[in-house]
Amino acid sequence: MSLVASSWISLSNTYQGMILRLGQLQEKRAELRKEMDRHELAILTAAQLNNSNQISRKLADESIGVSRRPRPIPSLGRATHKK
Repeated sequence: MSLVASSWISLSNTYQGMILRLGQLQEKRAELRKEMDRHELAILTAAQLNNSNQISRKLADESIGVSRRPRPIPSLGRATHKK
């Protein structure tokens, strides 16, 4: 009877230790997932800001109605050759 009782106590202690470690591991995994989510959101936000900054830089460089061509555009109504 004492052998069964001591076995039962040791097994219950082992089981409690395993359950405690399992709970700690689950908490660590949840924290890691939260940290990964925060990191991914930070990367996404940085990429979106970078993309919007590039677009706004392009818009800031270009005046409305002004071409960025290195040479002027000949008007459609004028003759291009002088006689």
